Amino acid sequence: MAVAASSTALLLGPAEDYALIFPPPWTTLVAVVLLLASLLAARSAPGGRAEAVLGWAAAVFFLGGSGGVVLEAFRAFFWATGIPAGDFSRVDWPGAVARAMSLAAALVTVHHTWRRAGLRVRSTETSSRTRAVLAGAATVLVVPYPLLKLVWWAQALASPTPAEQGIFPAMELAAFGSALLLVLLMLSSRTPPVLGRALVIGGWGASMALLSMGFLMVFGMFAQLTGLAEGVVPFSSDPATLMVLCVYGTWLMLGVVVLVATLQLMDRRRRAV
Repeated sequence: MAVAASSTALLLGPAEDYALIFPPPWTTLVAVVLLLASLLAARSAPGGRAEAVLGWAAAVFFLGGSGGVVLEAFRAFFWATGIPAGDFSRVDWPGAVARAMSLAAALVTVHHTWRRAGLRVRSTETSSRTRAVLAGAATVLVVPYPLLKLVWWAQALASPTPAEQGIFPAMELAAFGSALLLVLLMLSSRTPPVLGRALVIGGWGASMALLSMGFLMVFGMFAQLTGLAEGVVPFSSDPATLMVLCVYGTWLMLGVVVLVATLQLMDRRRRAV
């Protein structure tokens, strides 16, 4: 389905200008080739290094191909409900379907690769050390984006024009605070087992959303800078521009932390059975 959707989107091209900043559909097709190579490597050397490297590479390209799907989910919401949102209610449907299929393929590929040739933590000592590192990383990584939104809100608040004063970023604070709480609950040995399944589902959802948004920036910028795809993002050596790019890069790193915490929780649950 990912191949069919991406091929259709590639042939039709972007139906809306906003999709120009998204990674091109052929990113997903590259992921499919890498996944097939991983499966072939598994037949000759099950659980080997080649299978793992190709599997993780396929997952990265699937996530790259999914870049923008979270934003399109909001666009589709406004399109379906009819809530006035201007151009934000317009959807590049062929591209949206292709990116959704790529995200689903990314989830399956990550899960399969982790089960087959993942970097699992096996000793209690190493697991405890890793959990501490992940908790610290999550605590640091949830700060930059909400802080940036708070700075922008404070600057807008000083504007003499009421229409330009903006809205307090309560949603951003709640979302990233929830992400931190989710990671801490997944890493804690005191979390009630009954919450395990709900935490795993939440971890998969949060990690896929964060990684998709993070790879949107990485793959989109790479495609634009190399001329492989048309783009509309202005690049500048201005320190403020570089700071914003770095802040949005924390989405990608936080997504990795949430994903690893989710996979480790799944391993602990499996060993406890």
